[in-house]
Amino acid sequence: MRSTLFSGTPGAAKLVLYYLAYMLSAAFGRWMMVIPDMPITLWPPNGVVLAMLLTQPRQSWGWWIGIGALGELTGNALWYQNPLIWALGYIVANAAAVVTAALLLAPELKAPIRRFATLRQVLSFLAIGVLAAPVISATLGSAVGAAAGTNPFTTTWPVWWLGDATGILIATPLVISAANAWREKAWPRARQAIEAAAIAVVLSGLSLWVLSNGAEFAFLLPVPILWAALRFEFRGVALAVLLLTLAIGMYAQNFQNAPLSASGIAMLNAKLQALILVAASTGLIVAAIIRQQRQALRELARVNDELEARVVERTRAIEAAERRFKATFQNAGVGISIVGGDGTLVRVNDSLARMLGHEVGEMEGHPLDEFTHPADRAKGEAARSQLAAGKAEEYEMEKRYLHKDSQPVWGHTTVSCVRDADGRIDYLIKVIQDITERKRSEALRHMLMREVNHRSKNLLSIVQVIARQTASRSPRDFVETFRERLQALAANQDLLVNNEWRRVSLADLVQGQVGHFGALGQRVVLSGPPVTVPPAVAQALGMALHELATNAAKYGSLSSEAGRVEISWDIEEDSFRMSWREIGGPPVVPPERVGFGTTVLDQLTASSMSGEVSIDYAREGLVWQLRCPLSAVQDGPCDEACD
Repeated sequence: MRSTLFSGTPGAAKLVLYYLAYMLSAAFGRWMMVIPDMPITLWPPNGVVLAMLLTQPRQSWGWWIGIGALGELTGNALWYQNPLIWALGYIVANAAAVVTAALLLAPELKAPIRRFATLRQVLSFLAIGVLAAPVISATLGSAVGAAAGTNPFTTTWPVWWLGDATGILIATPLVISAANAWREKAWPRARQAIEAAAIAVVLSGLSLWVLSNGAEFAFLLPVPILWAALRFEFRGVALAVLLLTLAIGMYAQNFQNAPLSASGIAMLNAKLQALILVAASTGLIVAAIIRQQRQALRELARVNDELEARVVERTRAIEAAERRFKATFQNAGVGISIVGGDGTLVRVNDSLARMLGHEVGEMEGHPLDEFTHPADRAKGEAARSQLAAGKAEEYEMEKRYLHKDSQPVWGHTTVSCVRDADGRIDYLIKVIQDITERKRSEALRHMLMREVNHRSKNLLSIVQVIARQTASRSPRDFVETFRERLQALAANQDLLVNNEWRRVSLADLVQGQVGHFGALGQRVVLSGPPVTVPPAVAQALGMALHELATNAAKYGSLSSEAGRVEISWDIEEDSFRMSWREIGGPPVVPPERVGFGTTVLDQLTASSMSGEVSIDYAREGLVWQLRCPLSAVQDGPCDEACD
């Protein structure tokens, strides 16, 4: 069973490329051997291995460590020729350092990483990977060298530590940046390439001038590196540090010709390596700060764009809601108003204005009570008091408003309260539905109920009259005659029911109401042209004829065998006239009070037909006359709808 470290096998091309990079860095380290009797003064391969461990899954670490060990063995065979036992000791020392650094950095950097992104990551890398990890390799490697008799431990340790720290600081950011650029195809644009070339020229020229003057002005060398950090972040720093290292390496190749002792060469080399450490560390820190700042600016721009998009979306939603509200407010089939906390109409829609016969401008800015029926103002004020006291948030009521012509308009009012931050009433939303017709219908239904009750009593009286009149005949004919008259009465009721919602013949209507009181043509005489009347007119005339016939049967000309009734109607130009004239009955005495029957004969009939009714209680016989516009008979209010 394979170890977990080898469970993720990288591709062969990637392993080969990594091996070549390792050998190239090892050759660079060999080239930097400038201290007499000190084989290693700068060792970048450890930085290459650490870069792979930080950017690749932990399951593949074994491969990178193994290929690194193979590369170190190859370098030992090519350049150092150390005995195998000591070469393996050096491999263990270097592997222990990079594995420890990778294990400690992985949680801090949230490895595997694609790039250094934050200042915290850079500081962790500098503290653990550059400063701490080389302590392990320097300690173990110096011990191996001392055991092999190469150099004393105390002589080797500082040079080894400085060489490993410098190598990791140079190689790790360079490999990570190069791999990321290759992965993302992040090639520089022409303008960036020109600027990068300018930085390289400045850095090269400055390095040659500083180093040729004995490194007296070495403090100037980090300036181009900071320039690269500001413009290109980590990639710029990695390449600039590599270029600076190459310049120092070229300068170090002449150490053998300098009039310096071995210790002087070692001291100068240490100073130049310290310069690389300081310049590279400063560049990485500045690059991290710039990266975070740019990331913060991008994030701020993204959040700003999102906020702007949300503001635009919200604005559009508000505008759409405002348009919908305006459309609903203006086109609603019911009246809508917005009433201020002081009871003033702030906004009124067209439906409410039409309902009350006003223009919108005539209502807005005026108190609502100005358009409320005086009898219902107290009711509205009581409801508003409940809202003001916080005891309710809405209410419904039916109240009367005033039309412009002072006529009452019934409205079903629904009121919702909108409060301000302090809980006071900011404004009220009132929805008012015109229920005037419903109220009229309700009043008519109540009247019809009273009429049904009244008719029932009258029907019993008619039955009594019929029975009394029939009883005057011989007992043998009583049953048959009484049955026929009751059937005639029932037929009259059927006529009204069957023709309730259709135009009916006026002659049929009259016959149905009075035919059972006596033979038509003898006691009841009808005269007039063919006329059909709409349902509303038929109902009004039927009620009137019923009252007239009942009164005639009880008290008038039909209460005696000698009396008769003349019923006539005619059309004269734009008018319709109808009369009921009683002849031959007992003397007429005007009623002492106005009862329901008189109301039906007078007010109800006149109102239903938009006409005038007159009743003459002449002693020789009652005369009832109706006069109305012809249109009331021809075009009834329910004619088309009921059909």
